[in-house]
Amino acid sequence: MCGKQGVILYQGVKDRLFGVPGEWNLRKCSNPECGLMWIDPMPTKEDICKVYQTYYTHQDREYSSNRWLLRLYSWVKEGYLGQKYGYHRESLAIWKKFLGMLIYLHPGRRADFDFGVMYLPAKLVGRLLEVGCGGGCMLKFMQDMGWYVEGVDFDPAAVENARRKGLQVRLGTLEIQGYPDDYFDVVIMRHLIEHVHDPLQVLRESHRILKPGGRLALVTPNIVSLGHRLFKASWLHLDPPRHLHIFALQSLRPLAQRAGFQKLRVFTTMRDAGAFMGSWSIQRTGKCKILGLRPPYAVRLWARCMQLAEWAILKVIPHSGEEIVMMAEK
Repeated sequence: MCGKQGVILYQGVKDRLFGVPGEWNLRKCSNPECGLMWIDPMPTKEDICKVYQTYYTHQDREYSSNRWLLRLYSWVKEGYLGQKYGYHRESLAIWKKFLGMLIYLHPGRRADFDFGVMYLPAKLVGRLLEVGCGGGCMLKFMQDMGWYVEGVDFDPAAVENARRKGLQVRLGTLEIQGYPDDYFDVVIMRHLIEHVHDPLQVLRESHRILKPGGRLALVTPNIVSLGHRLFKASWLHLDPPRHLHIFALQSLRPLAQRAGFQKLRVFTTMRDAGAFMGSWSIQRTGKCKILGLRPPYAVRLWARCMQLAEWAILKVIPHSGEEIVMMAEK
């Protein structure tokens, strides 16, 4: 990134999520104007698939069986996305618009809804590529929102899961796909850039395949977040050995500029309350024991309170959110 040497921040960290054997160190750049963190030793490209053998994208998450609760949730989401981003606005009932306004009383859930469409307005609807699409849940939702979608992922089990949904998804890295120049209107990356060996190459390839005026929407963990400051080596988003690089705003912005993007909007968000619950579990037990489970009500309430506290802190310290959001235009 900047050519400086890294100093070891954490030593002997294990995989607390999926139990991949081994220990890793995490280094942080000694240049305070960079702030990049990376794993050392870093898994090779030939071995990287081994750390995803039991990854969460291989199966879809189960949601509440309460049909009325799910229906109410979908109405609120539809009303909010219709008013803020313009999705299906013409056919949106007035009562759904009212329900959508109520979500402004819940900043955390509103952040979830923004993330659900990757901060993209309906006026941009066109050809969309998700890099690192996993099991295709977001890709399917964006298709339902009117986008013409394609996906790519290097995990064979995740690709198979996405294809079972009827989605057009390719296996492998973005760079080997050979998409035409100026082909996509939008490229999205949801917690993907931290998983790749050469983030600059991925961003350059994204820039090449975007149409002039096309947009890149990217979300990734923030190394200077409140969660990392509180939990340190127990922070969920360190996620060794899968997270190869973890960024700060000051390291991600120049990387995108080197890739050719000029019009950038970069900010942080407090969306990910699950990171507080996962980090709490790691700190207490050494493992993230909440994956696939519904945590106790008290833990969920505490995580939401932490998220609300972070929302307030962001008004004063804008770079302290759990996730970095970058919107870039070609």
